[in-house]
Amino acid sequence: MIAFSGLSDSPFRNQGHAAARTVDKRKGIPLTFSTYGLPKHPLNEAIEVIGDCGYDGLEICVAPTARAAASKLSPGQRREARLRMKDRDLLLGSLMSHLRPLGTAEQHAADLERLKQDCILAHDLAPDSPPIIQTVLGGSNWEQSRQLCVERIADWVEIANRYEVTLAVKPHRGHALSRPSEAAWLIEQLNRPPRIRMWYDYSHFIFREMPMRQTITESLPIMAGVAVKDAVRKNGKIQFLLPGAAGTINYQQLFRILSEEQFTGPLCVEVSSHVWKAEDYDADTALRDSYRVLSAAMGRSTQSDS
Repeated sequence: MIAFSGLSDSPFRNQGHAAARTVDKRKGIPLTFSTYGLPKHPLNEAIEVIGDCGYDGLEICVAPTARAAASKLSPGQRREARLRMKDRDLLLGSLMSHLRPLGTAEQHAADLERLKQDCILAHDLAPDSPPIIQTVLGGSNWEQSRQLCVERIADWVEIANRYEVTLAVKPHRGHALSRPSEAAWLIEQLNRPPRIRMWYDYSHFIFREMPMRQTITESLPIMAGVAVKDAVRKNGKIQFLLPGAAGTINYQQLFRILSEEQFTGPLCVEVSSHVWKAEDYDADTALRDSYRVLSAAMGRSTQSDS
């Protein structure tokens, strides 16, 4: 057993919905922002600007190319980030990884080592309540690759159990695993391990004859967290936008359903690379506009209202 502080009262030992986490009940569902949308911000700067906007917490992108990849953060940097989040009273809800279980055996071995390092980072940054590690799975054909996916993710389960960190797979349109039903099948084939869950993102289900309520109901038993962003269909292709920019997703309905079901996992703004790679992208605007749209949907007053 790996010794970490805070594991004896891990919030995942007793699970209602799989999303159960230690959160401030006064805030209900915590609203977070992913540093995936802040690619030019060092981690400590990202923590500050997210806190300044009024978010309850954040997701940290730990992909290999990200500024906050585990391989790039020294012990001192990890300690400083942990203290900054504590000082700002910010929840670290999740880490965004980019694991690809359907690649070569060599890629899988490298991913297992990186997953171990991400688990250690999760404990270093939030020792009392390690964040969920969420990832898409890649690939393109579920029927052809699902058995390999089961075999590879079984290796993830061993690591998740060893380090007592929960992992979440995210259905992604255009990837092999793209539906809640497929995530449920995967978890069932793995004998429903408590530390493998699903990350929900309706932008990957819209325009696919998959109603919001139906997908939420289907996902809730295995749902760990929710990503939010808009999606619009142009010339048969999907483009992702900031929350509220297209008006295609009813966030008030999304929040209402989650609240009715007593969901307590993070609701995380994920700024797509469709947005942040644009030459005119402004991170401050993305932070403020997303907070305004989602705060209104959640029935909160924004900072400008106070």
